[in-house]
Amino acid sequence: MLALIAAASLQVVVANTAADRHAQCLASISQNAEMAYEDALAWTHQGGGWPAEHCVSLALMALDQHEYGAARLRANAEGALSATDASRAIMFGQAGDGFLLAEANTEAFAAFTRGLDFAPGDAGLHRGAAQAALADGDAERAEQQASAALASNPATPEALEALRVRAQARLQAGDLSGAQSDMETAREIAPEDIGLLLLRGQINEARRTAG
Repeated sequence: MLALIAAASLQVVVANTAADRHAQCLASISQNAEMAYEDALAWTHQGGGWPAEHCVSLALMALDQHEYGAARLRANAEGALSATDASRAIMFGQAGDGFLLAEANTEAFAAFTRGLDFAPGDAGLHRGAAQAALADGDAERAEQQASAALASNPATPEALEALRVRAQARLQAGDLSGAQSDMETAREIAPEDIGLLLLRGQINEARRTAG
């Protein structure tokens, strides 16, 4: 019995050590991404598993290798069977962000929506998917995803980006009334936002040319 207790205690220590190293590795990226990458790569060769690869991928993205890092992170999220669903959803979301920065919009949309398999209804993943669809010129899917984000989390600060994206999607689709409504609601949150002021001008110009 004592041997079993000791073994269980050792497993907890190892787990805590790995979690600490993971947290330290992620924190080091903002300080020195190249060094963090090298340390994380060494950790992968030491059997660091998905946490080590997670750090490698984020360090690559911090070094402006957005698409490569995002692709590695997506593969890591797929293979991280021992990770929690929440951790895998976060990794897919981070991969989506990397693909967006690389302007690989189709890949970004796929990463965000794959994350939803592990975190259904997550507003951040829906917002990311909406941004990716809009950047890819798919106004219909952008509106759907932005609407899902708003339904999941209608809290005012978090709603701003979803409203912005949905307004832009509706403008692209020719739904000027819907775009106007979303734009005005977004301006109630951020009245001095330059992007929303530009969007208002675009909507007014669309009305003028349509009339």
